[in-house]
Amino acid sequence: MFALLLRPPGSSGRPQWGLTPLIALAVGSLVFLTLGARHAAAQRPQCGTRSTAACTAPGLTFQAVSAGFSHSCGVALDGAGWCWGDGRAAALGDGQRRVSRLPQRVQTTLPFVEIGAGGSYSCGRTVDGRVLCWGSERVVPGWPEVATTPRDVVLPAPATALVTGRRHACVLDAERRALCWGWNVDGETGTGTGGLSTSMVPGPTPVDTAVRFSGLSAGLGFTCGVTESADVLCWGSNIDGVIGAGAADNCGEVNPVACALRPVKVRMPERIRQVSAGSTHACVLTETGRVFCWGANGAGQVGAHGPGVPLVRTPAEVKISRSGKFLEVTSGGVHSCALTESGRVYCWGAYDHAGSDLADSEPLEPALAAGGTLFRAISAGQIHACGLDKRGRVLCWGDTILGALGVR
Repeated sequence: MFALLLRPPGSSGRPQWGLTPLIALAVGSLVFLTLGARHAAAQRPQCGTRSTAACTAPGLTFQAVSAGFSHSCGVALDGAGWCWGDGRAAALGDGQRRVSRLPQRVQTTLPFVEIGAGGSYSCGRTVDGRVLCWGSERVVPGWPEVATTPRDVVLPAPATALVTGRRHACVLDAERRALCWGWNVDGETGTGTGGLSTSMVPGPTPVDTAVRFSGLSAGLGFTCGVTESADVLCWGSNIDGVIGAGAADNCGEVNPVACALRPVKVRMPERIRQVSAGSTHACVLTETGRVFCWGANGAGQVGAHGPGVPLVRTPAEVKISRSGKFLEVTSGGVHSCALTESGRVYCWGAYDHAGSDLADSEPLEPALAAGGTLFRAISAGQIHACGLDKRGRVLCWGDTILGALGVR
């Protein structure tokens, strides 16, 4: 989920999100973020509905965007971090604990290349590979209280990629080794431990595998990665069949659930380029530009399998007529979206999260989202989504609760 795509497809050092539990897309109107209170409400078009009206963010051009659980973040061209939405646990990084529909500047002078919006926290990776986190004490290593401003995460080596889930985070180092930390009841850190006895991994710890990864994605209680050989490995909770038969361990907060404490291979139909972990489902992009999804399907978030198929246990292809190849896929709470070669975004799943024009019905068949606006990067959150358009503007749509879309 929450994962959120952080950088446009094809850019260097781009993590494969997803998003984080971590980590997000929803129906609603297209919105541009605005920083200027000078635009009176009467002068703004309506935002946060199904219309395609937009609110602009004067003077800001973004290079990356991430949709989290109930907040969003972006990185401006100058490397400054901006976050908006639910900051009651200090996920905005502006020194406050509040909800803000206006983007707030993350309080650091260090330039970011990406920020991941997780559950009640955020993390950012700087130009030189440092990682800073703020918000919930569960994911800010060594910080006993909520961190209202960014705190350094002690890493053994500079990070080359960063992903954030609901309550855990992971990085890749220069050798493409994965390290994770945070909440670990379901084994989502992949460190070989899990359950209430090891509910927290306090700092970046190597994932228990010798495999090297090309990308990662952190979801609600599980994590997935694409290996250098184009396979998919996942670890953590298997409550909705995301990990499959390889989940031979037992985890859980109260009642034991199937999980994988170490990475296990998920069988794929062909070589994979990108994986995106949602709340309880996942999607992949193949090297040929096809999209496959699997896991929980109660709202049709896995694709066109009908309302009578609540669970899809093996990756099933999502087909969109006349769409061409896909460049990106992102998995949210109960919705998914994909970016096509043309720059258009198609979504499926919960109608009020997926950004389609369908009225009060789940778009089991992928529907054109965000009014057909052309994007170069997208990120699905828990109940909303954000995208980076061709001019570097951030647009969000979906549920307006707690300000994750920005100004209404």
